[in-house]
Amino acid sequence: MDFIKLPLAEKELFSYHYLITCFMIGIWIVFAAIAYFSKSKKIIINVTYFLIILSFFQELLDYINRIFINDLYIATISKDLPLQLCHFAYWFTVICLIMSVSNKSYKYKNFFFNCAYIFGFGAFQGIITVDITGLYTFGDILALHLQHSIIVLNLIWLIFCYGFQLDKKGIFHAFLTINILALFIGFINYFLKSNYMFLCQPPDINNIFIVGEWPFYIIAIEVAFIFIGYLLYLPFKLINEIKEKIS
Repeated sequence: MDFIKLPLAEKELFSYHYLITCFMIGIWIVFAAIAYFSKSKKIIINVTYFLIILSFFQELLDYINRIFINDLYIATISKDLPLQLCHFAYWFTVICLIMSVSNKSYKYKNFFFNCAYIFGFGAFQGIITVDITGLYTFGDILALHLQHSIIVLNLIWLIFCYGFQLDKKGIFHAFLTINILALFIGFINYFLKSNYMFLCQPPDINNIFIVGEWPFYIIAIEVAFIFIGYLLYLPFKLINEIKEKIS
């Protein structure tokens, strides 16, 4: 427990983030291989349930660390509600997993995947250009990384195991959804004096998509969103074209 709550220098936090990233890349590859090559329905169902439980367990541990373990962190309603874009991506992947393991057919399953997949690009960016503001311990950096890397893990499983794909309509749906969310989160930020979804102030990271101060970085992200969405759609488009030519 002392190791988890021991204060670390900035260099140590970045070092642990790098090590966790290397470990998670290996996990992503293993799960992609299992999803693609496994023919056992029992294994697929069991792994899906494992990912659902893992997702809930990680969020529980995250808040336990914030509230009870980390003596240096003060949890407040203005910064610790699950209202960041990565939270929406996170829980949208969980919804897709639950729907996938169910025997029922759900009308909006692809909608949740499309949003999670495009929002999940922000989570991937959060791994590449990590913001350690407010992080002090190994428990902090682990919780932050898992919050992002489990999104990627769940998406990999949904794509390789259940065949989820982003479509062109999904780009528009995700764009519309993020703006509707931003409207509601903006009101919450106003009353709580918070910065959920980084609508009031850009994150402290070196990222090519974060340009200028408020509101210019938001405008830049809006413009880049459609371009990024189309780039994320291209792999599915190319794979489908290749399959059509082979067949």
